[in-house]
Amino acid sequence: MSVKERIRFWFDDLTTPMGKAVDIAIVVLIVVACISAVLDTYVTEPAASKYLNLLDHVITVLFIIEYGLRLWVAENRVRHIFKLYSIIDILAILPGVLFARQAHFAVLRMLRVLRILRLIRFLETRDFFFGTITSVHLYVARVLFTLVTIPFISAGLIYYAEQSQAADAQIHTFFDAFYYSVVALTTVGFGDIVPVTTAGRVVTILMIAAGILFIPWQVKDLIAHFVSTRDKLYYRCAKCGLDYHDRDAKYCKQCGTSLETT
Repeated sequence: MSVKERIRFWFDDLTTPMGKAVDIAIVVLIVVACISAVLDTYVTEPAASKYLNLLDHVITVLFIIEYGLRLWVAENRVRHIFKLYSIIDILAILPGVLFARQAHFAVLRMLRVLRILRLIRFLETRDFFFGTITSVHLYVARVLFTLVTIPFISAGLIYYAEQSQAADAQIHTFFDAFYYSVVALTTVGFGDIVPVTTAGRVVTILMIAAGILFIPWQVKDLIAHFVSTRDKLYYRCAKCGLDYHDRDAKYCKQCGTSLETT
């Protein structure tokens, strides 16, 4: 196996120790980057802000190295550039590359919350760091991820949008924005905190639209899974990993392996 093939394998693998180490390191970087973006909304001391900026630059460099390696090992580089995951990777890198505190770069600071979307890559299959999960657990994980991601991203975008000198501004911290996002997304509508800028209101509209589109879609997949497997037995095929089979099945309908010997 060549160096390029080995690196490609490590990026895609979640079963070998090295593959797990690479993916766990990427997940840790994503989580740290998201926490750093949230902490930056609270920090006012120049020294603390300097350290957070340095951390963001380090994470950005590591993201760039990862993206470069993924592009280098890709079988079709042009196609790789336009894949959804690659576009998300670029959005995760862009704020750090052009990071600045000037007002006209505020939109780039807003994009840092999109880094959480990089975790979508790890919800594609049932292979996780600790082993293989069932199909229903994967669907539940996707639903929970969607429920957390939409208000998190919306909170970050709304927070930066509301950082104006308006006397009636009501969103001053990331928690204020997250609280408002959850209340708006669940249609509770207390009205105690609302965005006052046009940008904040536009983000609210997009957030509700995303909630209407993606949350029912994920829940639909979960319900469809329950309906399709309610009359079947859970018995994992040792060869292909298919979880559910007809009660009288003797062979896996996906790979043909005998279920009596698996």
